[in-house]
Parts: sequence; structure tokens; C-alpha cells
Amino acid sequence: MDLHIRSAKKDDCPGITELSNQLGYLSSLDKVCEILDLVLTRDDHQVYIVEKDNLIVGYIHLVSTMCIGSNPFVEIAALIVHKSYQNKGVGKLLIKEAEKWTRSNGLTDIRIRSNIIREEAHQYFQRKGFQDLKTQHVFLKHLKSII
Repeated sequence: MDLHIRSAKKDDCPGITELSNQLGYLSSLDKVCEILDLVLTRDDHQVYIVEKDNLIVGYIHLVSTMCIGSNPFVEIAALIVHKSYQNKGVGKLLIKEAEKWTRSNGLTDIRIRSNIIREEAHQYFQRKGFQDLKTQHVFLKHLKSII
């Protein structure tokens, strides 16, 4: 399969939005474009796109981060492959690029969070060398805007 990987650019918003919505993350095109514009200006973020025949078939969003009490690491904030292109090497290509980016930033650890209901994804990550560290709850408190 002739796949091409590259860094994301501003006009990738429609393809990224479509893939995100496919996985159940309902985001508007405007919101994705707003966030992508910001992400593209930051050195601690990277987004890679995989294309096949000018169609975006997968993307990965990487964030270099640190927390007191652990070594700095790269977190995979998103890894989404078009449903028609799963099990065709797209995810493998994206993870390989994530590993290169992680090393180029002087880091050695990559983390990913995955919803507990995505058992196939968990098995996939384990096959790619990721270890299941823990199960946790994610809490959110939404604050009302002061404006």
C-alpha cells in the first residue's frame, strides 16, 4: 500500500475532523481548525498525517510533557486510523514516527490513554510494545467562562 506520512498543516482540518468524528469525538470543523492552528505553533506538540491518494487515512497528535514525580514523556493525545484502513500499516507507520519524534526530543517514554471499552485498541498497543500500567478514572470539572 502506497502510504505517505508528513507533518500536519492548516488545511488538514477537514480530514482530521472527519477521522475524529468517525471515532466518536464529535468536534466541529471550526474547533478543530482553531486547535490545530495553535498546536502547529508549539514546539512541544507534533501532528503527523498519513495519506493515501491525497486522502487523510490516519493521524497522530503527540505532546511532550512532564510531571513532578516521573520522567518527562511524550503522550499520544490522539491516534486515529480511518476504519477502512485499519490493519493496513497506517497505525504502525504513525507509531514509528512518534518514536522518532520522541527520541529527537531526547525522551524515551511514550504514553497513550485508551478508553476501557476499546479492547481491540488495548491489544493493538500491547502488540506494539506498550505496557498496561494502570486503570484510572478521568474526572472533569467544567468552569463557566468569566466573560
